[in-house]
Amino acid sequence: MQDGMLIAKIRTKLDLTQLEVAHRLKVTLSVYKLYEAGIRPMKIQELNELSNYFKISLNALLGLSHNLKEFGPYDIDYKYLRFSLKYIRRINRVTQKELAKEFHLSTPTIARYEKYPYILKADYLFLFANKFHISIDYICGKTLKKEVL
Repeated sequence: MQDGMLIAKIRTKLDLTQLEVAHRLKVTLSVYKLYEAGIRPMKIQELNELSNYFKISLNALLGLSHNLKEFGPYDIDYKYLRFSLKYIRRINRVTQKELAKEFHLSTPTIARYEKYPYILKADYLFLFANKFHISIDYICGKTLKKEVL
């Protein structure tokens, strides 16, 4: 899940209100407050928008990296993400069923995420990157640098 405290810190450092960022993400203020509180996971499109807006990596937004140097803006390559999710799972010899069980999701949900990656939630990306020790920015095609977590 996104690091809500980091998001709030960056937002205040940039002198932005919660409402301004909520408008940027095209969500209501109440939904945005849930993101900052870490109660509700962001959708991948919102996470990418925030990454580009703040110019930091997805890894930093999800708390997988403490590197806050300027990054991007780079958009997610959904074709590459679709390929990466399947490829990484398969080369590690993990079935959709095994992944679903470990992540407490249904097997059809894993299949949908692999087929339609634009519906992914931040918490799934976080679990996936942690399990396979690979940078989220790399998985999403935002960088070609294969960073190991």
